[in-house]
Amino acid sequence: MHDKRIIPSIYIAEGLNHMGDTSLVQDYGKALGLALQFEADGAKELIVMDITTQTERRKGLPKFLKELSKTLKIPFVFGGGVHNLEDVKEFLKAGASRVYVNSAAVRNPELISKATADCGKDSILVAIDARFTFGSWKVYLNGGKSRTEMDLLSWVKMVEIRGSGEILISLASRNDNDNQGAIDILNQINNKTHLSVLAAIGSKSQEEFKELFESTRIAGVVSSSYFIKEQNAFRDLLQFFERQSNT
Repeated sequence: MHDKRIIPSIYIAEGLNHMGDTSLVQDYGKALGLALQFEADGAKELIVMDITTQTERRKGLPKFLKELSKTLKIPFVFGGGVHNLEDVKEFLKAGASRVYVNSAAVRNPELISKATADCGKDSILVAIDARFTFGSWKVYLNGGKSRTEMDLLSWVKMVEIRGSGEILISLASRNDNDNQGAIDILNQINNKTHLSVLAAIGSKSQEEFKELFESTRIAGVVSSSYFIKEQNAFRDLLQFFERQSNT
């Protein structure tokens, strides 16, 4: 399992003017420090998500991304407030290795096609929020708050057809005492698509990370709360997997 990807994610907001869990969100200065710490602890890549509300002007964001790209030796994916192809190009130019799109892609699937055609397949990560509701998995928008009638597996297939090379599946709601529902749908996704699949399911322990890797064929796990809110060291998780590989 040492080849599996474990990717820390950092939520940012300019001036901390946002809506959401304040224990997870960093201003630009703290986010840069966290990113450097993750890199020092052995992270090979990062995801940075801006949750500044849409009505605010994110004047300092391009400067922050340029500083982040100059400071880090590892690549990072940036997302948040990506509405069109111009946004994708802007954030790539500012220093992001890849840009991820979520709600905007659901509203306009052609965005995926245009972005991969203009910027390259490896420049885009399509993020998908999903929740099991009324007996089936549905796609959600706006950070998992707004339900659509779109079937998750159908949307995954559409994303693949549109040209994305990788997806990030965030399961917004699950039984905290049972990972089986998440594992089942991730296996269905792996069977449905040839895409590389990353997953974020809110893993709360080293054993839950291990179970997710052992029970699915996902390429990697993404987490913010495990490292930031629950203050578990990234290096400790890496060392846990190193010990598992040596037994």
